[in-house]
Amino acid sequence: MTQVMASAARSVAVDPPRLAVDVRATSPIGLRIGAVLTAAGIAVAQNGAGAAAGIVIVTEDLTRLISVGQLRKLIGADDGKCIVIVSPGCGPVAARRALRAGASSVVLEAHLDDTLVPAVRAVAAGMSALPLPLRTAEDRPSLSHREREVLRLAIAGNTNSEIATGMFLAQSTVKSHLSSAYRKIGAGSRKEATSLILDPDEGLLDVVFGARTELAPERCS
Repeated sequence: MTQVMASAARSVAVDPPRLAVDVRATSPIGLRIGAVLTAAGIAVAQNGAGAAAGIVIVTEDLTRLISVGQLRKLIGADDGKCIVIVSPGCGPVAARRALRAGASSVVLEAHLDDTLVPAVRAVAAGMSALPLPLRTAEDRPSLSHREREVLRLAIAGNTNSEIATGMFLAQSTVKSHLSSAYRKIGAGSRKEATSLILDPDEGLLDVVFGARTELAPERCS
């Protein structure tokens, strides 16, 4: 009897609770996600049916520009669940935005079969999981002194010509600095850059303005 009880105790100790995941995605990608998880022995609920699941998998195209606040709402990061985003593509800047929006992991569709299950298990263990090419996502954008200067002047409303004159630079140099800065912060235009920098959710204000507490307009003299 004692041996039976000891054997049962060992069995309980080595059999962890079955991991459950709520997949909030439409077909066909939703079916593919469900199949990968089920094959790994992970319980799958669909579109909110698994209220007890602590991990939610959502699909979102991170290649499109979307604010941190909007993304947080789309993925339901305020619901207290751990979020795994499956995206057709993603760069380090977009991955950084996803993490700031509350995601715990980003999985690329092309690598779904190999990386989804490890990512889910890592998140279940309280860790963040990103593909190696996106490993710099948690780093703050590194702007040069000149890039910060031209960005501040640009979002204050100065034209490239005014910036070039005020900084004693060629307009081509100003364009080069702006293009490099836009790429680093994930903006495609001056309007997008302004929107991103002035959005407190993006965490770019201190990157561009440093420790300044007032965003007084900067005009070229």
